[in-house]
Amino acid sequence: MRYSIPYGERQITFEVPERSVIFNGEMDNIPAIKDLKSCLVKAIDNPIHSFPLKTLARGKKNIVFLVEDNTRSTPLKEMMPIIVDYLNAAGVPDSSMSFLTAPGTHRIMTDEEIEEKLGASIVRRFRVRQHDATVTEDMRDLGYVMAGDYRIPAHVNRYALDADLLIGLGSIVPHSEAGYSGGAKILQPGVCDFVTTSATHAAAAFCPDILLGVVEGNPCRKGIEEVAKIAKLAFIINVVKNKEGDIAGIFAGDFIKAHREGVKLAEKSFKVPIPMPADIVIVSSSPADLDYWQASKAISCAYFAVKKGGIIIFVAPCTEGLAHNHPRFREWLSMPLDEILKRLRALSPEDVDADIVSAVLSVHNCRARNKARIFCVSDGLTAEDLKAMQYTPYPSVQAALDDAMKLIPNATIGILPKGGISLPVLDK
Repeated sequence: MRYSIPYGERQITFEVPERSVIFNGEMDNIPAIKDLKSCLVKAIDNPIHSFPLKTLARGKKNIVFLVEDNTRSTPLKEMMPIIVDYLNAAGVPDSSMSFLTAPGTHRIMTDEEIEEKLGASIVRRFRVRQHDATVTEDMRDLGYVMAGDYRIPAHVNRYALDADLLIGLGSIVPHSEAGYSGGAKILQPGVCDFVTTSATHAAAAFCPDILLGVVEGNPCRKGIEEVAKIAKLAFIINVVKNKEGDIAGIFAGDFIKAHREGVKLAEKSFKVPIPMPADIVIVSSSPADLDYWQASKAISCAYFAVKKGGIIIFVAPCTEGLAHNHPRFREWLSMPLDEILKRLRALSPEDVDADIVSAVLSVHNCRARNKARIFCVSDGLTAEDLKAMQYTPYPSVQAALDDAMKLIPNATIGILPKGGISLPVLDK
């Protein structure tokens, strides 16, 4: 039978014996909201564990919106005009509002990407600053926060700290370190430096397994939220999408309580029921296709869907290659798990040159690599990249699948078309 999965903007098709497929990545059909404006205004006017946004904004002179970069898909171009018009109607002038991009350790955006993200009218009306984790003079040292007995340095962008009302916007999807994106994650790593991000993410690396979909008891999520508390993140506006990419829910208010309500819907929306792990899992990185830093989400997803000793066929365009701002990523990826963990334990988050965040993502890669062989179909990853990751390159999904089925005769097969956002869950 013929199946297809996304590869960037196009579809890749391949033939699979139909009786071999035990799951094909189907998510529940969560209905989309019908009226964005009314639902968004209702959410910010009746927030979770918070005063209405217009009440919080009253009399404020420096309201700063933290907004995600082009690696995320919150429809800010449609949402922001509604939000600023709502605040205008409450007496807040444009001059009291500005934007700070929150890319974490990703590269800064181009002018075209900012306009595509926020819309031309917002870019014309408001000041938009870009957070750059490499610019140390933009960071302010807030001391330390604690996540259990783990000490985390808190270095936050000064423009965020100077706000008299700090608002974060984003989406809630499964995430390998933080459990889910959204909530306080717009602040950490959003507008922090490499030191703080290294500390929170290292906490996830020492857990016994990948934390995809795990929020409670997650030391990375705890650290993120402790940094957001000291930085005074006042309000969030988060969306949850359905499998078609339409908004299914909007959650606003307290950055912990509103986030957790959103997580409940995200679990329903992104869950992929699987009857059992498959011998072969074909996973697309969609919609996290930009580079391997983003696309590796699909490896963590497939990790939970593949049988021990099986094969993952990883399909990812990675149009911008391996990663930006992470010069030692390939080096970390080439190491075995025990070596990475040994080195991580000996490192301080203050050692920026060590590129600790890359080490943490490499831990996830090792866990998947130790569980299954990984075949890769990608135009953007180089032979050097693939050699470091210990992935076997293939020119097509069909070629990779044909070889995988020779290695595992009568294999069961699973397909995950949206591995960048899927949460595989074993049926009980």
